[in-house]
Amino acid sequence: MIYNFRIDRENRDFLKQELINKNIIYQGWGNFSISEDNFIKNTQNFYSLRTTRIPSNLIKMRNFHDGDILLIPHFPKDGCGTFLIVNGEYPANYKWKLGNKHHLNHGIKVKEIHGLNGNISMYHHLLVGWYGKLSGLRLPILPIETVAETIEKLISELRNYPETVFTKSTIDDYLTAQTKTLLINLREQLMVLNPSNGSLSFEKVCEDLISQYGYKLIQRNAYDKQGGDADLIFEKKNETASPFEIGESYLFVQVKKHRGETDDKAVNQLIQIMDSKKEYTPSYGCVISLSDNFSENAMSKAEDAGIKLINGIEFCKLLSNNALFKMSD
Repeated sequence: MIYNFRIDRENRDFLKQELINKNIIYQGWGNFSISEDNFIKNTQNFYSLRTTRIPSNLIKMRNFHDGDILLIPHFPKDGCGTFLIVNGEYPANYKWKLGNKHHLNHGIKVKEIHGLNGNISMYHHLLVGWYGKLSGLRLPILPIETVAETIEKLISELRNYPETVFTKSTIDDYLTAQTKTLLINLREQLMVLNPSNGSLSFEKVCEDLISQYGYKLIQRNAYDKQGGDADLIFEKKNETASPFEIGESYLFVQVKKHRGETDDKAVNQLIQIMDSKKEYTPSYGCVISLSDNFSENAMSKAEDAGIKLINGIEFCKLLSNNALFKMSD
């Protein structure tokens, strides 16, 4: 679980030193241990609280498990955040020490500390899901699972590179990050489509997009029995051709639903089929893959043969731009 863990901001120096020296973060309202049966009532009476909301909230510390993440806002200073990893199960992870200043007596043992150098800005675009909810997280301890995936990725980055700095982001940073997330989500949706069968397949999506640019499909699944292969072949009439041109060209397309890296097989297939189909000239080739990138061999061969390579994010950009354009009509 991930929890937002509010601290006494007026005593940040004390809390920081306790973390550095003892790997313990302290919470206030601590005149009684949360292990006591009458903790809620005793705390309400001692602090003259109108309701039991705060002591009832504090006993959430009994639910802390080994590996849980505590997000500390505005710590070690305003605008910064600190991530702590709980060490052990309750009650072993809890230490009550009567006598700390300002009743900061509820101690939680931690085994990892990230951000104590002020290297994590709460205003970084990746943390907008946390910072944007803080105004509603008024109680000392509240779960905030909606940011779990993002926080876990940031902690993984900090484990590998402890000196990484997550600075305050600009509007452009935020919008760029959100756009990338949308494109990645779109690619994941495309991944679940059938590769080529049915009226809604990845191949049909590619066909529809290419058709928006003036191409007409003239053949599917072209093979030459010598290794040549094209999933789609298009014809395009060039209405602005000069009197000295035939005004038409052909596009051979290979479609791949790959993850990671796409090798040179698709490029080799296009080179062979384009060489076999001499009746379709002049011709161009294109490999569309949902992968992150293409291998060095694929890029080298494609450049030599004049074949266009389009990876997953590039394809999703084209698809999104086309969809937005049609929506604006």
